[in-house]
Amino acid sequence: MKNVINNLYKLFPSELYTIDNGFRFFVKDYEYLFLLYNGDVNNLNILADVSNRLYYKKIYVNTFVPTFLGNLFAEVDGENYVLLRINSSLRDYYNLSDVSKFNYSLSSYSYNLNIKPWYLAWNDKVDLLENTISDLNKEYPLLQEIFPYYVGMAENAISYCKDVFLKKDKLLITINHNRVGVDNTFLYLYNPLTFTFDYDVRDIAEYIKNKFIFHSLDFNEVEELLNNYKFSRSSLMLLFARLMYPSYFFDLCKLILEEEKDEGILDKVVLKAEEYEDFLNDVYFLIRKYYDVPKIDWLIRKFS
Repeated sequence: MKNVINNLYKLFPSELYTIDNGFRFFVKDYEYLFLLYNGDVNNLNILADVSNRLYYKKIYVNTFVPTFLGNLFAEVDGENYVLLRINSSLRDYYNLSDVSKFNYSLSSYSYNLNIKPWYLAWNDKVDLLENTISDLNKEYPLLQEIFPYYVGMAENAISYCKDVFLKKDKLLITINHNRVGVDNTFLYLYNPLTFTFDYDVRDIAEYIKNKFIFHSLDFNEVEELLNNYKFSRSSLMLLFARLMYPSYFFDLCKLILEEEKDEGILDKVVLKAEEYEDFLNDVYFLIRKYYDVPKIDWLIRKFS
């Protein structure tokens, strides 16, 4: 692999260090990552452009290094690799404010963005998992016991989200990530291979959910966010819909069903279920301070 880097990039590292999905090395005080890339190579021009624009705004995300022929990827043994230069030494954990600042750091795009309404993707995910769970016998008893509850949560989220899109309001699109909150370091936040364009509150909702379920969330963070950013009514409805949608649960389902993880990884989710309902109720009334938004009857009635 060192010969590939020498020949294609004209960089001559003295040593390569193996990491999970590629290699790490240093040249002239810069750190580089040579990483396996499984995505669509046609998206690399957009990712490179976004990274460069952020970098010139002094947001020191990782930037792409092209080959000496100007290509953004290198094919090695039938697989595609990209070379990234690390521009920030930040290894700290980011918070909700960091996430939101990053999301809104670029204000305009010249790309052809066609973002699928969330409720369509969520509906497909639920249908697929329901079919999979129905085929199980006595495997994964805990998963089968709690699955209907989270399907109910998802159906509420789908209905709430669908209402937003049917109104055909103009929705704000920003830079987001594949799954903020799972890895809470700036190494993830500044990695362009995790970037995606989506409706503005995607990252915010995913961060809040994962921080609440798997760590500890200070509600003041959420209050400060809503006070500091002028979210539209549609954005706050999408935020509430995405907070209801149990992506954290479905992510764990995938690990159990596809990677044969022990279903004990669901324990923390189960323990936090009732507390999370309380949290959703608090978020609903917080949003009501700004806009009159539809209520979820079963959730609000519980606290009446």
